[in-house]
Amino acid sequence: MDRIVVGGDHTPAATGALRWAVHEAALAGACVTVVHAFDMAGRADLALERDLGRARRDARYRTQSWVVEVIGDLDTSVPVIVSTPDGSVEDALVAASRGAQMVVIGAPQNGHHRDLGTVLTRACSCPVMVVGRDEVVSSQTLTTTSGAPAGP
Repeated sequence: MDRIVVGGDHTPAATGALRWAVHEAALAGACVTVVHAFDMAGRADLALERDLGRARRDARYRTQSWVVEVIGDLDTSVPVIVSTPDGSVEDALVAASRGAQMVVIGAPQNGHHRDLGTVLTRACSCPVMVVGRDEVVSSQTLTTTSGAPAGP
């Protein structure tokens, strides 16, 4: 089954991205993997192992709850999987993109990860879609050094 990867950072743009990805997955007969990276860099509050385990569980629970809230009113039977890997957002999405039909992210807001679409376009071998709250902001496709589109 084809797979669409979505960055799930719980922002309004990510909500738009998830809804768009679920719609596309329904049309393509694909499943959706929502990736919420658990980035420990700069997390001094996670000093103890038990705190780290609790924080990981909380991140996964919050992401699962967000997914249910976002797609609960959609009439769809698209399978949705939540993944909360350790690491940076970029690394987590690139790893999840291997073998995927496409990666969909919400348009970065407030300067946070503002180059994420560009970074993913360079690193992923599938198309990268950037979605705002209500619409696709841009569609970026990885190209080879010869200028020819790359991909499966």
